[in-house]
Amino acid sequence: MRKWIAGSAVVAAVALGLAGSPAWAQGSGTFKYAEQVKLITMDPQQQSGSGVPFLRPVYESLFEKGPKGEVQPLLATGYKVDGLDVMITLREGVTFSNGEPFNAEAAAANISRGVKLGIIEGLKTVESASAADEHTLKIKLKEVDPAIIDSLCYTGGMMIAPAAMADPALDRNPVGTGPYVYKKEESREGEVRVYVPNPTYWDKDKIGLARYEVWEIPDDTARLNALKTGQIDAGNWLANPQSAIIDRTPDLKLIRGTGGLNYHIIISDREGTVIPAFADINVRKAMAFAIDRTAFGKAVQFGLAVDSYQPYGEGHWAYDPALEGVYAYDVDKAREYMAKSKFPDGFSFDMPSIPLYQSRLEALAGFFKEIGITMNIVPQEPGTLARVSRTTNYPATNLVWQTNTDPKFLALRYIYENANYNPFKAKPSEELLALAKAGLESVETEVRAPVYKKMAARLADEAFLIFVASSPILIGVSEKTASNPTVVYRYGEDSINLRGLKAND
Repeated sequence: MRKWIAGSAVVAAVALGLAGSPAWAQGSGTFKYAEQVKLITMDPQQQSGSGVPFLRPVYESLFEKGPKGEVQPLLATGYKVDGLDVMITLREGVTFSNGEPFNAEAAAANISRGVKLGIIEGLKTVESASAADEHTLKIKLKEVDPAIIDSLCYTGGMMIAPAAMADPALDRNPVGTGPYVYKKEESREGEVRVYVPNPTYWDKDKIGLARYEVWEIPDDTARLNALKTGQIDAGNWLANPQSAIIDRTPDLKLIRGTGGLNYHIIISDREGTVIPAFADINVRKAMAFAIDRTAFGKAVQFGLAVDSYQPYGEGHWAYDPALEGVYAYDVDKAREYMAKSKFPDGFSFDMPSIPLYQSRLEALAGFFKEIGITMNIVPQEPGTLARVSRTTNYPATNLVWQTNTDPKFLALRYIYENANYNPFKAKPSEELLALAKAGLESVETEVRAPVYKKMAARLADEAFLIFVASSPILIGVSEKTASNPTVVYRYGEDSINLRGLKAND
């Protein structure tokens, strides 16, 4: 594949919306955003699960997504992908907030560190990174990856200052190239994170605020009250009673963002190492048929979600309408599968939960109880579910899958023996491995789509991923935020683009 994003300063400026932009000096006013999870780390290469709004003020990625999901330049100005070789040209004249220069050497150090840590799925295909010259980054891939540039739009492409990478306290001392810097002395652990303008920012006209705050409010009702009283201007929500209230409150608005959050169960121990029943395909299919997705959507997600049977949402190029209803609720059929399994009398297992997912799991536990399966819900600290799901602490887990994510991540997260959410190292079927390989052989979606539709069908057959419900990304905002023309929601993320954001007042 060969593709260039225009490298000239003029064209890049237009792409970023810089041309003709007004000068906003040092910025003024405060904008307050609320996260529904507690901060775990400010190290983007250690980050898993939610928490990106804590990172975006400080860190910038090499690329970012435009309004329709298209790749746009940010710290990079262009790229070329030729087989296993990726060449990326970098923006000149950029420094980290600690004064260190942003160049190819710094970018290569970031990519290399991310690969070594092995947490970010988007970097799993990277063999090495190096500086071809001062402003050209070279990435060598292990295998052809048609979505490598997409991966560099998110945490995989976030750039940390080289000196900060050596700081053992990086999780609370972030240093990047972003428009804002972290104000640790004014932040309060477990309550609010404060950010102020970066005096060395390379594009000062895009600094519109004197202060940006990210509040940690995991309790849905408390977050709703904060929005109602004006303590916050915006915040993220899952499909739940509070988001439904926002949707029908006159002076508030529920923004339905791009992409979807596909809630699903992962049978991690699918070879039965700890729970032998999970190795039985009849058991897994019984669980899939036992879930009344329509009732779940109404009672637990308040009509803000749709039933889900596959990884992708309607409108995605890999979505297959033929899979709709493949596991439509049928408790009699579920009992038939249990009866012909090796565990007709049922069994019990532990499932980790965070407060945000408690009502979801209570509903699922009720469905499973109807077929003799006892699911014990084990509380976890907010923000830790993704991390514990990478361990063998639990034989199954529950997460959300971004429906606008490139399908290559199915293999990287769930299928490969070393996949992030395959902690028991279960060996994938030959068919799934073959499909994972075939999906990387072309960059054209019309060629890849049939491959990933077959993969989704095969995943349904094997039933170790049980998809339940898909909802849009939801952001609740005040009336003033809804009418603020500088508020731009990031494509596929539960965060606001801070470049150019101005306060409501």
